[in-house]
Amino acid sequence: MSNPATRVMGTPFHSRTEAATSTGEWYRWGDYFVVDVYTDPRKELAAMRESATVNEMSPLWKLHIYGPDALQLINDVVTRDVSGQEIGQIIYTPWCNQAGKVVGDGLILRDQESSFILVAGPNEDWFRLFSNDLEVDVVDITGTFGILALQGPKSRDLLESATGGSLADLRFSRSRVCEIGGSEVRVIRQGFTGELGYELWVAPEVAENVWDALFESGAPFDLIPAGEYAIDVARVEAGLLIIGSDYKGAGIWHGVDSYPDNRQECSPGELNLGRFVDFSKEKFVGRQALIEEEAAGGPPDRLIGLELTDDSVRNLMEIEFGPALPKVSRNIYQLNKESEAVGYVTSLTWAYTLKTIVGLAHVDSSAAVEGNEVLLVWLSGDCEYELEGHLTELPFRRHLRT
Repeated sequence: MSNPATRVMGTPFHSRTEAATSTGEWYRWGDYFVVDVYTDPRKELAAMRESATVNEMSPLWKLHIYGPDALQLINDVVTRDVSGQEIGQIIYTPWCNQAGKVVGDGLILRDQESSFILVAGPNEDWFRLFSNDLEVDVVDITGTFGILALQGPKSRDLLESATGGSLADLRFSRSRVCEIGGSEVRVIRQGFTGELGYELWVAPEVAENVWDALFESGAPFDLIPAGEYAIDVARVEAGLLIIGSDYKGAGIWHGVDSYPDNRQECSPGELNLGRFVDFSKEKFVGRQALIEEEAAGGPPDRLIGLELTDDSVRNLMEIEFGPALPKVSRNIYQLNKESEAVGYVTSLTWAYTLKTIVGLAHVDSSAAVEGNEVLLVWLSGDCEYELEGHLTELPFRRHLRT
């Protein structure tokens, strides 16, 4: 695995994203830099909700897992049963350590009978750990293709214009190979924004051509690029998690220094991912621990939304941000109910679409009830403030899968 401290690279689309941004605000993602803000995050998020945007996701780590025992390795590690996965289908799944805590989560594409591509965080070492005595290869292919996310209610019409074919029959989490600007592109019905959307997997040598062709077709659909800031706010509005921001990955590479705050290791049930655990499988890493958690009455904590009151929003803006709107917060704050601590909040942000401040709250199961009024304890310097809010079910916005 590469060491992000040793090098920083441009993505396959770097020449185009650099030309498109007017802010100079960049975000370091692993070994790469991607645009954080192109023009204005409010404009970018509004376009995502009303028309169409394209954003860069190339730095996502990609593993090629292939060989006669590839399916066995994956099924032994992840919590879902992928034995019936079709070629061209994508399955979202978490995977756990032996204690039933989530190591990571991501998408698995079955591109051939004994060949899978995992798109997630850096997990090469984890999957290799369970590959002994199996006929399987686990190879980091992060640099072999770039990824663009085309998101928004006009994304299907735009993509049909760009590819010259109908995509009405492409179901969620399915993929097909198309041509954009004469270049081959794998189109995947997916997204991380709560909107209708697609991912485009593109070979580096044709990336610039695909970008240009996409924007040529996208002009009538008001297509604009969106930076990581807008995407991050969108995924919080959609109630979607990020490892490291919303939970502490339980893998072998995560040291104490990586998490200087109180983010916790969580089971799938604690992250509202229990539906992605298939106990019908005879074995997978963490199965027994998760069975014991269920037998004990279920997960002790539950992920739920937090929405601050209007007065608290105004107070927080005065305390911490002045006239500026806060970006997605990576900090953790304590929730209190009747003077008793019941949890903490991650990814607190101004939700442009909702016009308020929301966050993802990890709350004791007994208190994780929609409508419960809570206090968010906010530390600023030597001062402590209590901000009123209430709990709400996720997502803040419903996913569109029409």
